[in-house]
Amino acid sequence: MRKERTLNVAKALTVQLHATEEAIDTALSEAAHLIEAYVTSRRAIHMSATVPGQVHENTLKAMMALNTAQQYMTAAHEGLDTIQKQLGIEAIVDPYYTKPDKGGGQGSGVTNSERQLPQSA
Repeated sequence: MRKERTLNVAKALTVQLHATEEAIDTALSEAAHLIEAYVTSRRAIHMSATVPGQVHENTLKAMMALNTAQQYMTAAHEGLDTIQKQLGIEAIVDPYYTKPDKGGGQGSGVTNSERQLPQSA
């Protein structure tokens, strides 16, 4: 029973970890779209590129902070992998994610996660 409970807890953590990683990726993508939108908008109304400079700079700073958050999540992911090995449990597989082996044992971490959508019947 203890082993089953440990596996259930590990599975729940895995799902939440992947959701958090995906949220950061989504936030980075949305911030990039924001930059594109206000550059396009500025050009559409023929506004000087120097006028909204602070807006652009702050959005880039936010993206840098998100990049830092992504690096911390990678470290957290690696830490959970270490704990998983210490507990002696097999890799927990979130059914929506697979981590293809990129060769050289680099099959873990945020950068190697790929979202696999469920197949419709």
